[in-house]
Amino acid sequence: MTIGNNTDAVPLPFHLSICVNNFETTRRFYGDILGLEERRTTSGSIHYNMFGSQLTLHVIPDYNALNLQREVDSEDVPVPHFGVVLPDKETFDQIATKLKDAKVTFVREPGLRFLGKQHEQHVLFVLDPSGNGIEIKSFIHARPYQWL
Repeated sequence: MTIGNNTDAVPLPFHLSICVNNFETTRRFYGDILGLEERRTTSGSIHYNMFGSQLTLHVIPDYNALNLQREVDSEDVPVPHFGVVLPDKETFDQIATKLKDAKVTFVREPGLRFLGKQHEQHVLFVLDPSGNGIEIKSFIHARPYQWL
């Protein structure tokens, strides 16, 4: 296990716990569309493997995330948001295709960001059915954990 500023180390998995409003739409979005593995379920939560990290979704009926837009390098993005950095463009394209096929509305269509910079990346933003902002990206020039 490596902790600190060692950019050659593989980052440790994270755990994120957020609210959602419905078991059925949550399972469809995270399980069926994004393809995340459901690891455990309780009467009030669903736990997913999110590309090696743990995502816990607590079901609160009538919950609706308040997503604001904030300018980041001349683009509006949902704030707050969470996401994942994928290892390659192929995986990014597979997820983007799944989202398009499921007719999920993009907050930011899949495309390139930070053109010509070391942290140039393929990126997209969507909202889950409860309004939680999700960023999915894949770096072009750098290993993902170099920009943590």
